[in-house]
Amino acid sequence: MRTLAKLKETTIKKRRLKELHDIFAAITDDKARLVDPMIVMAANMEINIVKLEAELQATGFVEIYQNGENQTGTKESTVSRSYSTMVKNYNSIIRTLLDCLPKSEQKTAEDELSEFIRTRNKNV
Repeated sequence: MRTLAKLKETTIKKRRLKELHDIFAAITDDKARLVDPMIVMAANMEINIVKLEAELQATGFVEIYQNGENQTGTKESTVSRSYSTMVKNYNSIIRTLLDCLPKSEQKTAEDELSEFIRTRNKNV
């Protein structure tokens, strides 16, 4: 079986969009029109988070800076800040999507999302 890293980005996105649509299928039709763009955003964010994770593995969380000739130091890397922001925004979108589900479906959706994350982490 091919891992996610070896699949084309468009294939990964299509698969994840289907999974997310299946997870959030219980959202009522009147909310679905509002929620669908958020599902697309979540799928895109997942792809970008994976890319940022790979970049963090290569470059690390800290970078060296230099202001002029005599002032140098270390600071949180730009990639690290981008990653943190993306994860926060992703979590916010997922919470909003979960809140749109009927109460009886929320626990099941949370379990499915958790299972996906565990599976993805094994494939990375």
